[in-house]
This record gives sequence, structure tokens and C-alpha cells, in this order.
Amino acid sequence: MAQQSENMGQTSEEPKYPLVKVRGLFLPEFFLLPDVVEKVIDYKPNKDDIFIVTYPKCGTTWTQFLVWEIMHKGAFPPSPNQMMFQHIPFLEFTGLDPVKNLPKPRVMKTHLPFDLQPYSPLTKYIYIVRNPWDCCVSYYHHHCMEPGLIHLTFDQYFNLFIKGELGWGDFFDHILSWFKHRNDPNVLFLTYEEMKKNTKKVILQIAKFLGESYYKDVQDEGVMENCLKHSDFKFLKNLGMFFPSNPNVENDVVGETIKQIGQIDRNTAGEDFKEVAFFRKGVVGDWKNYFSQDQIKIFNAHLLNKLKNTEMENFWKPVEEETSL
Repeated sequence: MAQQSENMGQTSEEPKYPLVKVRGLFLPEFFLLPDVVEKVIDYKPNKDDIFIVTYPKCGTTWTQFLVWEIMHKGAFPPSPNQMMFQHIPFLEFTGLDPVKNLPKPRVMKTHLPFDLQPYSPLTKYIYIVRNPWDCCVSYYHHHCMEPGLIHLTFDQYFNLFIKGELGWGDFFDHILSWFKHRNDPNVLFLTYEEMKKNTKKVILQIAKFLGESYYKDVQDEGVMENCLKHSDFKFLKNLGMFFPSNPNVENDVVGETIKQIGQIDRNTAGEDFKEVAFFRKGVVGDWKNYFSQDQIKIFNAHLLNKLKNTEMENFWKPVEEETSL
């Protein structure tokens, strides 16, 4: 029985990210329908389904393009809008309808923790984790670009990140839920940092995980070159991501609006859509430009507390209290 969704809107003077709660998980209130998410959680995956899963801003979109390139032998990709809403649909937003039209093996994206993820031991899952400092900064900028949301300073957003009061909940709880399954044969566990360090190696890892035919394809020098080219950060940024200039978020038209978003590319965006800074920097270590010394101390203590006596206790170490601020 689906648990009733709870409205978690602003209840005090302290600015908050507008949220709803679905089965105990915080989700962004803006442009997301709880009943759609309920159905996604209850979805029974097929044995040849493939899921790309992350906590937000940990390299999900990049991985979608890597997977698509591998499965299409380095072909020129669709736009980021088309990728996210059609080719590898972001299920919490699109719902399950686009899945019906996908060729097999079907690839989908979610930000769900393990206990809410549509799961089967016969289904493949690619999970990517990014260091929490950069994730916090990247998620903050993602919030800033979303139309219609209240303005938050980085300090305010930092506090929400620490509390886990953001879309898809607490970063560490999310990572820990999947880390327990990192050695499962149907799970490929990757880090954003290793993807940046050696993308070619990661492409080979993903291809082998998906199947020997894909692994054989990327052995071809030309295919590998195109996979790298078409998943390069600058290439993706040039393709652009476009959001409605004046989004209509009434329940009865959200589905239609999402379909429109999913058809857009740079040539068809028009005046009703504006380009957003979805692809901002894509680097490791940008957090040093945002964290104050006090925030570093707070975050180090939070990190140690969340990971103490877990399998990830030594996965990240507290950072030095140095900052460009």
C-alpha cells in the first residue's frame, strides 16, 4: 500500500528547499508529482533493464551519455533534454510511460536510495558517487538555476545539505544504502573522481559490465574516440540544456510540459525555453571556492559522524582547513 505523500513546505522564517515526502524520502516539490514517484518505486524491472543511479549532482547525466555512446558505437548523441526525458528517462520526472517505447535493453535513470529503487537481482545497476564537498556545491548551483525556487545563499544551502533537507534526502544515507551492494554482480560502483581521471578506463569498465558485445565494440579505436568526444564536458555544454521560461506546474499539465521539455535541442528551443547552466564546471575540487573554514570544520565533523562504524568509514578523510575564501 503506497504511503500517503506529505507536504513538507516552508513552515518557518528560515528559508527551506520546497519538498514533499514520499515513503519517507524528501523529494523536490517543484515539477514532481508524488503519485508518479510512487509508481516508479513499485515498478518491477525486467531482467534486461539497466539503471543509472546517483544522488543528485554526482555525474548522472554524464554517465547517461557514456552509456548511450557505448550502446550506439560512438554515434552523435541526442540533446541533453532528449537524453534525460526520452532515451534514458529520468523516471521520477517522466514516470514510466517513456519506458514502454524504449528498445531493449532499456536504460533508465533514478536518484533513489537502494531501499526504494526498483530492484531485481537480474537487472543491472550503475551507481556513481562523488565526493560530498563538490556534490554540495554542484547541488547548490543546480538549485540556483531552477526557475521559480526561492533564493538561498550558499550558507543556507550548506545547512540544508548537512540536515539532509533536500531533494532525495541525505547524501550519506543515500551513498551508504548503495555502498553495501558495491560488490554485487549486478552493480557497477564508480566514483566521479575516477571517471574524470581516466574516462577511457571507465568506458571499458561500463562496456564490459553491459555485455561482451559492447566491450568488443569499444575496442575499436574510432568507436572509443567518438565515445570520448561525445561525452566530453565541453561537448555536452555546447549541446545545452533548456528549461521552460515560464513553467506551468499545475498537476494536470505537468506531464505535457515534461514531454515538451524532452523534445528540445538547441535548434528548437525557441523563446519559450531558456538555456540553463546545467553543465557548469564539471571539475574536482571546486568546493574550495565556496567552503569557509568554519564550514570545513562543521562538514569534517559531520562526515566522521555519518560514516563512523560503517563500511565507508575510511572512504573519505576530513579535508584540511584551507580555503580560497
